[in-house]
Amino acid sequence: DHVSKVWGLTSDLPELESHSQSRKCLTDRVFVNRSLSLDTIRYYGFDMDYTLAEYRTPYMEAETAKYAFERLVEMGYPKELAETKFLPEFAVRGLIFDRKLGNFLKLDLHGLVLTACRGTRKLTRREIREEYPTKFCKMSEKTPEGENRFLQLFDTLFDTPKIFVVSILIDWLEKSSNYAKTDSGYFDNSTSSLLTYSTVWSDVKLAFDAVHFKGPLHSNIMKHPEAFIDRNPNLPKLLEYLQSCDRKVFLLTNSPYNFTDVVMKYLLDSLTGKKWTDYFDFVIVKACKPRFFNEGTPFRHINKSTGSANIGTHQADVMLQGEVYSGGNCDLFCQLTGAEGPDILYFGDHIYGDVVRSKKTNGWKTFLVVPELKHDLEVWTRETKLFERHHQLERQLGEFQASGTSQDREVIRKLDQERKTIVDEIDARYNPYFGSTFRKGGRLSCFANQMDKYADVYASTINNIVNYSLSHQFWSPPKLLPHEATVAQQPE
Repeated sequence: DHVSKVWGLTSDLPELESHSQSRKCLTDRVFVNRSLSLDTIRYYGFDMDYTLAEYRTPYMEAETAKYAFERLVEMGYPKELAETKFLPEFAVRGLIFDRKLGNFLKLDLHGLVLTACRGTRKLTRREIREEYPTKFCKMSEKTPEGENRFLQLFDTLFDTPKIFVVSILIDWLEKSSNYAKTDSGYFDNSTSSLLTYSTVWSDVKLAFDAVHFKGPLHSNIMKHPEAFIDRNPNLPKLLEYLQSCDRKVFLLTNSPYNFTDVVMKYLLDSLTGKKWTDYFDFVIVKACKPRFFNEGTPFRHINKSTGSANIGTHQADVMLQGEVYSGGNCDLFCQLTGAEGPDILYFGDHIYGDVVRSKKTNGWKTFLVVPELKHDLEVWTRETKLFERHHQLERQLGEFQASGTSQDREVIRKLDQERKTIVDEIDARYNPYFGSTFRKGGRLSCFANQMDKYADVYASTINNIVNYSLSHQFWSPPKLLPHEATVAQQPE
């Protein structure tokens, strides 16, 4: 069957109908937001970091945070910060840092605060009300450059150590006897200097930029990729199978060539002896996504012997297999390869850089890689009684509130209090600080809404695509409006 063809292994997976019902196989599934026919896909594109290259969690994040703390100490922060131990259970993707009030927030699509932390301390519902009286965080206020004036979004897997480091700095400032808390940050009486929350984030950003672009992280990964990356022995078979089925396969990554070359050699060359570039019909490095999906950057040819881009914009009618290119933009890529938006299925982990812009601007089909899904599904399937009780309480609240009698008010109050307790219990099962990446109670997070809107399909890993034939039709579940979901239809 198609599974054994791809993996070169004997498969005993059941058919999709029974497979989709099996709790054992839930993490092998691809989940569908919009119906998608693989039979129409002619081009399969892949991001590299956290997509083809699955970094070892939490080791990768812990090392990144360690190097960032070392850089912050060099910038003048206290030496004891360099001894901070990483908390892998702290941060989740999709958080927003309020640079005005110093809180990390999990919001819904419209800016309603679902959960908040000051440093690593979770705020109570009462504290959230005090900080945000309407529980609403204004998301639309922009600078002249188009950036949000006070809010900083952290929506990539590379962002989780940044969230941790910012939170540890705020913890230090909250406890420090040298700093007095003000409305916008912390004042050091000994130096007459104000350290605002925006300044804290700016310093952390500089530290991480140094780690990623000038520091030891990339060099250490390049020296010891086996320490940072889990090698997938079946990846070569997947890519070869796609090419054997007359599909074009391309790599589109923001990483520079020298780094990409080391990582891809580790993932592919070391397993087969075949050059990694032979697994792709087209290769673009330093793509500068999401700019790639708009105006882009100069399109250049990479000299693989030196690792540098040739001077000047590359002039060509086609892109050649085995060659490596840098930059460019989506329109030029489609022109040189013959691809069109609906022909392309792109796999990536970055909700904005990989999925939102490619879908919204260019109409690509999108496959979002969501490693957090494994843990989320474990909780979802294990805590059945908690979820059932939560649904039951919401139904009861709806019924009592509809009746609107004065006798029901006390009942409503007690039911709502129990509902809040259940929601907190469910949150704690996912993550003791921020709960699930995707929701709080019945409200979807902003990240989940973006995923629902722009990812055609999603899964915990690219490997899951192998469980479906290349002619498979993904059908999305019906999405009902409240008046359709809650009102029974009368038989004729």
